[in-house]
Amino acid sequence: MITLLVFAILLIVFLVLGLCFHLVGGVLKLAFKLIFCLPCAVICGLVGVVLCCTLIFIPLGLACFKLVGFLLNPFRCCFA
Repeated sequence: MITLLVFAILLIVFLVLGLCFHLVGGVLKLAFKLIFCLPCAVICGLVGVVLCCTLIFIPLGLACFKLVGFLLNPFRCCFA
């Protein structure tokens, strides 16, 4: 009976620790996106606008806009 109680307590402790690590990981991922990915996306967007203003660099401007979409994708990390 004591062994079952110890296993139950350990299970609860590990579940709580796992939830805490999961929440901290999500917060760190959000902070990383706001600090690094968002400024990179803004710069790429501005470069894309400038490149689309010229006639010969329109394909590069469109590629910059695709890169902005990749950087702001909420399901992927931008540099991992």
